[in-house]
Amino acid sequence: MPQQRPSQSEGGQPLVVSGRLEKQGPWGDDGIQSSNRAELRAVIAALRFRHWPGEGFSTVIIATDSEYVVEGSTRWAKAWVQNNWRTKGDKGNGGANVKNKDLWEMLLGECEKAHRRGLAIQFWKIPRDWNALADQGAKNAAAAEETPVKWIDRLGLAI
Repeated sequence: MPQQRPSQSEGGQPLVVSGRLEKQGPWGDDGIQSSNRAELRAVIAALRFRHWPGEGFSTVIIATDSEYVVEGSTRWAKAWVQNNWRTKGDKGNGGANVKNKDLWEMLLGECEKAHRRGLAIQFWKIPRDWNALADQGAKNAAAAEETPVKWIDRLGLAI
């Protein structure tokens, strides 16, 4: 049975914020540009875009086709933190350093801040074809903009 898109009458409204992925991470270190970094960066931007609780929101839903973001946020990150930011290794070898640690730390910090403010963050894995608007925005931004070097906070204005 095919999945149905939630209707906007159920209280949801899509938001797409697009911009070119910076050459440097949030703490000034050089980050290799990748689709996983871009996905994480987009989630951080969405959470920081507005003061969601101050505008009456109790929940923000991050709907993405990125398994990396959803599984990392809901399952893997807790183990990474407990394992000093290392993946589980085969046969007890301790694993490798977690990739994109800078962005994962920032994302987890944003989730903790949201929780303290009474804002629930939910991560939903959606079918790829539901994410077409966000994918197109990312492609347009990547093609049209000069690559910024430094981290840029993308903030929205309360109206």
